[in-house]
Formats: sequence, C-alpha cells, structure tokens
Amino acid sequence: MKLYLSALCCLIFVVPGLSQPTCRSTDYRKEQFKANPSLVQVVAAIETFTANQVRSRPVIMTGGSSGGANNLSTNFTVPLITIPVVVHIVYHTAAENISDAQVQSQIDVLNMDYQKRNADTAEIPSYYRSLAANCGFRFGLALLDTNGLATTGIVRRNTNVTSFSIDDGIKFTSSGGDDGWDRDRYLNIWVGDLTGGILGYSSIVGAAKATDGIVVLYTAFGTNGTATAPFNRGHTATHEVGHWLNMIHTWGDDSCGNDEVGDTPPQEGPDYGDPSGIIISCGNEPYGNLYMDYMDFTDDIGMHLFTYGQRDRMRSLFASGGFRYPLLSSTVPVAVTDSAASVTDNAGGGISAFPNPAVSGVTIKLADASSVGGLLGVYDQLGRKVAELRITSQVLQLDISGWAQGVYFIRVGGGKNGATAKLVKI
Repeated sequence: MKLYLSALCCLIFVVPGLSQPTCRSTDYRKEQFKANPSLVQVVAAIETFTANQVRSRPVIMTGGSSGGANNLSTNFTVPLITIPVVVHIVYHTAAENISDAQVQSQIDVLNMDYQKRNADTAEIPSYYRSLAANCGFRFGLALLDTNGLATTGIVRRNTNVTSFSIDDGIKFTSSGGDDGWDRDRYLNIWVGDLTGGILGYSSIVGAAKATDGIVVLYTAFGTNGTATAPFNRGHTATHEVGHWLNMIHTWGDDSCGNDEVGDTPPQEGPDYGDPSGIIISCGNEPYGNLYMDYMDFTDDIGMHLFTYGQRDRMRSLFASGGFRYPLLSSTVPVAVTDSAASVTDNAGGGISAFPNPAVSGVTIKLADASSVGGLLGVYDQLGRKVAELRITSQVLQLDISGWAQGVYFIRVGGGKNGATAKLVKI
C-alpha cells in the first residue's frame, strides 16, 4: 500500500524521459488543467467517488491466509462489460492508412489483455503472478454508427496535416482530424502520425465529450502492418485505454508517487526497455518494481498484467453514478471475433429477461432445461453477488423492487458454457 498522496498532485507532474517514445497522457492532463482550472474539481469528485466504490467492494479471499493482494481469488470472475469501439484512422500518407486487419489485431490484443488471456502471463515472475487479474472488459468494433446506420467501426479520414500533437487536433474535422462519436455509447480511438516521440495519450476522465477517447501512433497500433518493434504487440493501446479507465502510471507520476491502487508497489519512476530481475526503489523490497504492469513504460514485450486493485479502480467507473456508467446502457452491437470472449461471461446466450428495463418484477426465461436444478446468480456491475436462487423451471420470476437502480448481470452456469443476460433496473 502506498503512502496517501492527493490524486490530483499525482496527475499533473511532468513525466520524465520524454526524449524517447512515451505515453504523453500526463503532459496532456497538465495542459488541460491549465486551460480549464474547473476540471480539477471535476476530477477530484471522480476520485472521491472511485475511492468510495473501491472501499465498498468486498475483498475476495482464498483460503489459508489473510491480508494482502496475494490472497485475492484468481477464480473469481466478474461480469463482462462490453465496450463498442470506433477507430478513426486519420492519414496523410498511404502507410498511415492502416488496414482493417491491423485494426482487428489491436482489438484482439485489448480483449486478451483485459481478460487475462494473454499467453505471456507465464513470463510474470512467480512472486508477482498472483497479482494478475482478469479485468472483465470486452472490446468490439461497433456495427452501428451514431445515426443507426451499419458501419465496420472503422472511419478513414484523409488529411493535409502531416502529424498531430497532444492538442487534440486529430479529434476534430475542422483541424484536419475526425470528429468523435458519442462517448456514452462508444470508445473513440484515433490513429495517426504523432509528432515529438508521442506513442499515445488519453483524454481525462471527467473532461469534455468531444475529446473523449485515446490517441495512438500508427506504428504502435496492433500487431501487424505498420506496427514496429519495440511497440508492435498492441500494448500501447492497452496502456492508453487504462488511462481512459482512470488508471495512473505505476509510479504515481512523481518520485515514489501514488497511483491510488493498493496492490501495486511504490517505485521511483518509469521503467524503460525490457528490464529483468528485481529492481528495488522506494523501499519496495523484497520484489521491487512491478515493471511488467501495463501502466509502466516498458517495451511491449515486457508488459503482462493489470492487478486486482487496478481492476477494481477501472470497474468503479461503471458503478451507478460513475463516469462511464452510461456505456453500460449502450445498445450498439459489436463485432466479436475471438471465440474465447465467453470465458468469463456470455452476453445473452441462453437467458432472456423481460421487461427490460424493469421496475419491480422480471420474468427470466432459459433457452433449455439443462440448467434446472442449478443456481442462478445476479451480480452488480462490480461483480458483487446481490441475489441467488435455485432454478426450478425454465421460467422464473424475480422480484427486483428493492434493488437500487442500475445495471445487473443474470448468470447461469459457469466456464465456457455459462450464459449471462444484462438487466437494467429503473
């Protein structure tokens, strides 16, 4: 656990090492706070909300010991939160106009990284392996645009601008970029040529709708095409989406700073390249820096995990009243190409719930009788179980009159054959 520091202070320090390609989200935040001082209060309110949500979340423990992140159950699964994605490719040269296959490779990486399905988890040192969490996010290219028309989820915009900086020019048609889509229904990802060694940056959680999303250099996006080593494994976008989900760099953007996450050790500053062994700083003995975390600055080859604390911080944005909560009600269908997307949860599957949204009573209908005799569980958006009942028939009645307004997930079964339906209580 890090010593308590103000989250806002951590957000506005300048990132060291800007002579090499880096995420520039911290510099971006500093400039945005300077241009819009009232944004500081907005971010402070979100931090207070986040801290309260994380504190209220029950710790899931394994047997035999107590205390510490190493006791978090790796068998606990959280309901999948599906994020519709639109990728804005803003290109000046033919090389910058990356292929659909390159875009899809990036979506696949996001799903692997945020669902802990990346094979390189085996490379996490044994003493930190138990920290690696399935964060429960699924990403898919949007199949409908803001007008309800069919789309591939990829927008291509030719521009006369040779490269963009962190001034958000890439996000507006009027400045040679492409206008973003509604952040309450989509994650906007802009891809193009960036100047000054910028690998990418993210909008501030709490800032204006028009600029909401992440920006990634076209040579650091996806795993094929123009993706260039050492940033050719798609982890730049994983890192920036982390910021979009309110993550702070592991060193807290200050010397031995605070990233507001309890299970990440303090560290002096960013790690670069492909480090190995134990790197001690800020008294983080015996195991040292968590340089294999997606929120550090190492090359793609060295990034392998998010922690349970980071998972809970990200998912708190989707609690009722949270900044990303409206996305849970997005009805935009997405293209799902990875067959393992149901490892944690299916979206729908063999369950239907009606009416939906509902006020008091809900009818649950199961597609077949194979689940009769088993259990049906209901979870909130943070993965907390709020109800459980024995399945006695294919049609069940559920009284939700006493539940708080919000989004819930009804789950039957487990593993690959489990099914989940989303229910909105109003």
